[in-house]
Amino acid sequence: MGKGKLVVGLAAILIAGYVVASPLITVYQMKSAAEKNDGEALSEHIEFPSLRQSIKDQVNAMFVEKLENDKNLKGNAFAGLAMVFAGALVEKAVDVYVTPAGISKIMAGEMVSLGELGQSSERQTKKEPFKNASFSYESTDKFVVTVANKPEEPVRFILRRQGLNWKLTDIRLPLN
Repeated sequence: MGKGKLVVGLAAILIAGYVVASPLITVYQMKSAAEKNDGEALSEHIEFPSLRQSIKDQVNAMFVEKLENDKNLKGNAFAGLAMVFAGALVEKAVDVYVTPAGISKIMAGEMVSLGELGQSSERQTKKEPFKNASFSYESTDKFVVTVANKPEEPVRFILRRQGLNWKLTDIRLPLN
C-alpha cells in the first residue's frame, strides 16, 4: 500500500469520525456555554424561530386537549374565547421564555413557571446541564438528547444537521 492511499484512508477515517462525533461536540459546547451562563455562545447552537414555533405548537395543542376534555367547558360559548386568549398568552410566554437563559434552565432540568417568565433569569443554576442524558441518532440529520429528570417525563432536545453544523431546533417538553 502506498503512502498516498494511506493518507487518503486516514483522512477518510478522520472525516467520518468528525461527522459522527459532531453532534456530541455541539452538545458539549452547549453544555459549556450553559454552565458559564454565556448566552451568546449558547445562541450560536440554537435555531430560535423553529424552536419557538415548536414549543408554541406543543403548548397550544395541550390547551386544546384540556379544553376538549373539560366537561365544564363543553358547549360553553366562552370556550372559543378562552382559546383565543390562551393562544395570545402562549405567543407572548414562549417568546419571553425561549431565550438562552430559559434554554439553560431546561437543560439543567428546571422548568420555569409562568410567574418567572417576565423576570430576569441570569442567576446561576445549581443543576448540571444535560446531567444523566442519553444520546441517539434518529436519522443522519437528526440527533436527540434525552434528559430524564423524572423517568415518566423526559425532555428531548432535538438537533438537526445544517451543513456540517448542528442546531437545536426543537425541545419536546412533558406538558402534562
